[in-house]
Amino acid sequence: MTQKTKVFCYVVRQRDRIPELLVFDSLDEPGFEVPKGSLEPGETVTEAARREIREESGLHLEGPVEVLGSTTWHDEQQTFVLLRITTDTRDAFAHTVSGSDEDAGMVYAFQWWPIGGPHSARLVQGCGSFLSKLIDRLAHVP
Repeated sequence: MTQKTKVFCYVVRQRDRIPELLVFDSLDEPGFEVPKGSLEPGETVTEAARREIREESGLHLEGPVEVLGSTTWHDEQQTFVLLRITTDTRDAFAHTVSGSDEDAGMVYAFQWWPIGGPHSARLVQGCGSFLSKLIDRLAHVP
């Protein structure tokens, strides 16, 4: 059996010198998620991360994709990545998911959270697995 591989995307912006994380309302349970999805055959983690962000949020990010780490959950390999956005972005917005996955056509309501703030505990479905590594990485970047 082939192991399924998913990428979880921590999209970060700076707002008044405070790093913020892009999240959306979870449709499955109370809480919030980050853009994520499965790698397609022949696709790299970088390609999958950019595609998932584009499909789920409508954002087109071309900067570096930094791998924060990986973990295994049941039969799934999960890789967590950091992407930084440098263009102005609305504080809250909705986007209709594109692509061919089961979430195509759904509308996700996005917002930005200060990283490490009190909302972080409300990340669901494993979305917060590498949040402490993200905080550490951001603390060491000028």
